Amino acid sequence: MNTNHIFFISPPFYSHFTPLLVLAKSFKKLGKDVTFGCSTEFKQQVEQANLTFYEIDISKNKNVGKAEVTDQPDSEKDRLDGFFEATRKGAVETLITQSKHRKKDMLYKPEELISKIKAIDQSLIIDLYVVDILSYGVTLGLYVLDLPFVTFCPPHPRTIPSENEQYGVPNNWPSSIPVDNRQLEELRQVSENTQKEFTMIFNAMLEDNKSHRDKVENAFSLVSDKAILYNYFDFDAIEDKQQQPNKIFMGNCFEEESLNEEWSKKVNTKETKILITLGTFLSNRVDVLEKLIKGVEKHNPTALLIVSAGSNAEKLKQYRSSSVIIEEFIPQKALMPYMDNVIFHGGCNTFTEALYYGKPMIILPFSSDQFNIAYDCEKKRLAEILNPNTFTEEDLVTALSKVAAQSIKELTYWSEISKKRGPDYAVKQLLGDD
Repeated sequence: MNTNHIFFISPPFYSHFTPLLVLAKSFKKLGKDVTFGCSTEFKQQVEQANLTFYEIDISKNKNVGKAEVTDQPDSEKDRLDGFFEATRKGAVETLITQSKHRKKDMLYKPEELISKIKAIDQSLIIDLYVVDILSYGVTLGLYVLDLPFVTFCPPHPRTIPSENEQYGVPNNWPSSIPVDNRQLEELRQVSENTQKEFTMIFNAMLEDNKSHRDKVENAFSLVSDKAILYNYFDFDAIEDKQQQPNKIFMGNCFEEESLNEEWSKKVNTKETKILITLGTFLSNRVDVLEKLIKGVEKHNPTALLIVSAGSNAEKLKQYRSSSVIIEEFIPQKALMPYMDNVIFHGGCNTFTEALYYGKPMIILPFSSDQFNIAYDCEKKRLAEILNPNTFTEEDLVTALSKVAAQSIKELTYWSEISKKRGPDYAVKQLLGDD
């Protein structure tokens, strides 16, 4: 692929920005000229990576890594509260709520975005754009303007629905998550309506802009016709270099980090070390964090427990001790090599980091692609899965005992694949520089 100037367009969300930035640096290593478009909050990080920053806002919501500095209008905070309440009711209720929120979350002022992308292409000589799969407005703009792009998919590959699949409806469920068929049918109907609405908007934009591109059959399935880069594992053996688009699986898209002296002293105080993290937003579920802390202490009262609690850290201060560290922010990537167990929500970034280091896992899926990830882990015997709303302290103790006794064969196998298939590998595969 003959490319010299690559333009990244990143959503203003830390969990998506970070792997995109690492991927951009891999292009830079191969001598490519890289411009990174994102909101101004990320400018310093982009320039520290020796990349050219271009300011572009593609969403009215922003999450720069810490909940208290997440920039959201009051209406968005109300919707976030609605999301948290749905997570308490169950998996299907959460997915229904998310599906109803799609338009406001993921397709903000598409007309303006098309104009912004057109301005970029008219002022710069761009050979290839890289767009996050969840940035639907950007994908729409690139498609309408017939610009060359590749799709970066940081969540589970099934986030891109195949024919006869619906976006936001898991293909498979882990055994610990009960699914009511009546509710599942409601989810399918809500998802189908959202899909139709998105697709109508996409095709209206094609018509309004007099684009010669074909009409879109499913907005959520619109991807690059060149390549899709997955920050995930080819568990289903679907990678095929001969097909279009070329599907390239990475296994990891992060950079190793070192612990500072203060944290090094902390992790060297105990023989067993356990990490609990539910991500920036789901750390709002203080009730789940409390139960996890109590269960871990019951299982192994001498273990060092490190809890990433976001803005809710102070609500858990009564559990702090010499053996329980509860912080608003932790250096997760730097801590990961030292952990004996990782307990988390099934987010793709934490999953790929834990598997990279071959760490035993316990997953409590709440939303989005977390159910598909949990299912994969259960099927491949990579993790124990718990229902975040119904598990007991005894369930957690049992799960910890199981992962302590599990064979490391599968973990080791996929860890080795992860280390071989980082972003440098993916970029070389994409550019044909083997």
